[in-house]
Amino acid sequence: MGLTLGWMRAHAPYMPIVTAGLLALLRSAGEEATACWEEDGAGLVVLRVETALDADAIGELIASAPWPDEERVVWPGDGRRGRAQGLKPLLRLSDNPLATFRAMAGTTAEGRSSEPTLEQRVLRAIVTDGVVGDDGLPARNRLLSGVKSDLTSAFKRPPRVAAADFARELREGLTFRTDGKGLGLGLVPEVQTFGGSTGPDPSTIDSYSPLLHRLLWHGIIALPPVPVRRGRVRTVGGPLVTSATAISWPRWRVPVDLSGLRTFFSLATIHADTPPLRALARRGVDRVYRAKSVKLSDTVRVFRWGEEVGR
Repeated sequence: MGLTLGWMRAHAPYMPIVTAGLLALLRSAGEEATACWEEDGAGLVVLRVETALDADAIGELIASAPWPDEERVVWPGDGRRGRAQGLKPLLRLSDNPLATFRAMAGTTAEGRSSEPTLEQRVLRAIVTDGVVGDDGLPARNRLLSGVKSDLTSAFKRPPRVAAADFARELREGLTFRTDGKGLGLGLVPEVQTFGGSTGPDPSTIDSYSPLLHRLLWHGIIALPPVPVRRGRVRTVGGPLVTSATAISWPRWRVPVDLSGLRTFFSLATIHADTPPLRALARRGVDRVYRAKSVKLSDTVRVFRWGEEVGR
C-alpha cells in the first residue's frame, strides 16, 4: 500500500526527526515500515513510506498513541515533581544523584527491563550517563529553561486532535494552527530547539502543526541522546549533531527502517566539513544538508532550512 508524503522537503530541518517519529510509531504497532526518497511520476523526488497501513489507519495510530504520565515517575524527594522545571534541582535532593537517575530511567541492573516504560523512555531522551559530571548531576541535557522547553512540557499531553485531521495532514500537507497558544516540544532535538513551537517560520512561535508536533516528539524519543565531546566540554547531543551550532542529515535513496535510519544519521562522513558525496552514494545517500542555529532569544534558537554540502 504505502504512503507518499509529497509535502515533505528534504532540506527541512524537521524532516529526519519527523521521519524517525513516523517509523517509530509504525514499529510500535508491529509495522516494520521503511522510508525512501524516490522519484514520482512527475520526476520529483518525494518521501515514500512503505507500510501496510493507509493514511486513515496511521492517523488513528497517531491519535491513539499513549502519552507519558509524570505521576508514574518516582521523583527524588517526596516522589513528586512539584514545581521543578529541570532535572538538576530534583536530583540534588538525592545523596546519590546518578544512582537515583538510573533508577528513575530503569537503567540499573535491578530496574532494567527488556521494554522500558514510556516514562522511562522520556527520561532517557533527556540525558545520558555520558554527560553526568563528577557530582552525579547532568552537565547538559535536552531541556532548556523556559515554559515551552522543560519537564512540564515534556510530559504535558497536547490537545486532542481527531484522527481524520492527522490523516488529512499526511495526505495533503501540514496545517498550521494560529490559536495564540503554540505548543512546546518539551524535549529539544539535538541540544538546540526548532523554536517555541513548530510553525512554518521558526519565528512564528504561536503557530503549530498538530501532525508535525506529534511526530517530532516521537522522533526525539526514538533518537536517544549520546555524549558528544566538543573541545574539553562534554555535552549531550544526538545523531544529527555536527557542532555546537549545526546539525546535518542525509537524503537517502534506498529503503531503510528505523534502525537503518539511525545508522545513516550517525555516519561520520555526514558530519565531515565536506561530506564525500561519491563515497556516500555507494551507501545510498545522494545529498547532505546542514543547518545552523539562529538565536531568537536567550532561551530559543532555531534551525533554518538546510543547505546542501559536500562534493
